[in-house]
Amino acid sequence: MTPTSRYRVQSLQQVQISTSLHHERIMLAPLSHSEATTLAVGLRRCLLKGFEGTCFGTLKIRHSWLTKREKKCYEYLALPGIRETIRDIMMNLSSVVLLGMPIKGKTAVLKIDQKVGVFEARHILLPEGIHCLSPNQTILTVVVPLELELELTIERGSGFRIRDGGEHEEGLLLDARFNPILQVDYQIQKTERRTGFDFNENASRLKKEIISDTLYQKDSHFIKKEQVKNELSKEQSALTFEIYNEQEQDHFYLLLFDIWTNGTIQPIEAMQRAARQAIAVYIPLLRFALTVPSNILVHKQFDSKNKYAKK
Repeated sequence: MTPTSRYRVQSLQQVQISTSLHHERIMLAPLSHSEATTLAVGLRRCLLKGFEGTCFGTLKIRHSWLTKREKKCYEYLALPGIRETIRDIMMNLSSVVLLGMPIKGKTAVLKIDQKVGVFEARHILLPEGIHCLSPNQTILTVVVPLELELELTIERGSGFRIRDGGEHEEGLLLDARFNPILQVDYQIQKTERRTGFDFNENASRLKKEIISDTLYQKDSHFIKKEQVKNELSKEQSALTFEIYNEQEQDHFYLLLFDIWTNGTIQPIEAMQRAARQAIAVYIPLLRFALTVPSNILVHKQFDSKNKYAKK
């Protein structure tokens, strides 16, 4: 068995909570504790910072009341005939999930022409190449017939951008969450001794534990009930380095990833892309090691030691 053939990956649970919220639990095993820790930290950072996405960037509001009174539009202003404040409208627009890249133009428009009711993301006219994955997201509620137009710019980037509260030529700056990865959690679990490791048996055991594990959303934070308790850190704190080293050699470890996305990418696909990004960092090191003969490195090290000895 080659060193890489013993590692296996399996999806333990895949749930589509809504069109804009996907969750998946992925297991990687068997690993040593140092391997599991290195993979967990590296892949989590790639998942949270290495992806691009599309969302609304700025907002311009055209309202007859603003034009007549020559007032500037700021986020804490309340417009007559609209139940929400401009700040609420901006927060609702930041929650809209977009997929794709604009082909012609980067402007979306929401026009309200003497209508009353609740206007959602599906009422926004998007440019070609852009699709909305959260069509039921409420934008604003009109209680009095009026004429209103919201002009939105579509941007593409990575990470998360927080609005600064100032005025820009393009309009009001929105909170932009470009990264499609909402949250990433990982657990490292210790299994039985190395002599009797069974990948399928551990996978079935974890699937049974997942049945009682419920997921729900509260205030944009994802909370998991009845989480599998990981007491490995408590055990390690009470052990010396020698005992811990012996224990690591006697056991295998499972690495569990819980990934939440906004629906523009599947969690398992995100994991694959993160793995490619991590591998791309090591490829130049491998190529450098292959192009430089080992005897040259030894001679250079020997010469440097002789120079220091002469001094």
